[in-house]
Amino acid sequence: MNRIRSEPRLPRSGNAALAAGALIQAALGAVFVIAGLSKLVVANYTQQFGTFVQGSVGATSGPLSIVVHVLVVPNLDVVANLTRFTELVAGFVLVMGAFEVARRRLSDPFGAQRGYEPLVALVSAVAAFVLGGLSLSIYVLEGGGFPSISPDLAFVSPIAVELLIVPLAVGIGWLEFGRFVALRPAPRPSAGVESEAGRFRPAPDRPVGV
Repeated sequence: MNRIRSEPRLPRSGNAALAAGALIQAALGAVFVIAGLSKLVVANYTQQFGTFVQGSVGATSGPLSIVVHVLVVPNLDVVANLTRFTELVAGFVLVMGAFEVARRRLSDPFGAQRGYEPLVALVSAVAAFVLGGLSLSIYVLEGGGFPSISPDLAFVSPIAVELLIVPLAVGIGWLEFGRFVALRPAPRPSAGVESEAGRFRPAPDRPVGV
């Protein structure tokens, strides 16, 4: 059983960083939840998905062209449903993970450490990395390249939203994986850590408040 420790929480800078990360995570998750729900209500979704994939620039040239013709097109129905449910479920996981991070910023007892937190952090990290990879795949499939300076981009976003999502998702995934490492149960110390003087001192506890 995990012990509830009474050590001080993270400094204000750490709390502010985690709170800001939770806000970005919630917004990112909401984007994919809405995208997944929109794919659930669209008529002839599989047919439209196939038209989008096969009509994309990346389907005929680029690093994903072989994958499209070998794996996606022959299994169009499976890939189409996998895409929308991945967006929906992974987006929901990110939103719930963000609420969990926000909860820990509050005072006890509502903000107390819970035993399920490491699992939530790990699942949220996996969801973020998956959505980042999915967004990057869509960008490459659409024929996107490296952002460049151009007069045509003076009054529009110079970076496509699919590409912008990638570093955000990777950052959230890294943050949640760091929370998982910090929150997972620590191994029981045998007797302590030997000091330079040959004496034993207690092993330090893991940080709390994450």
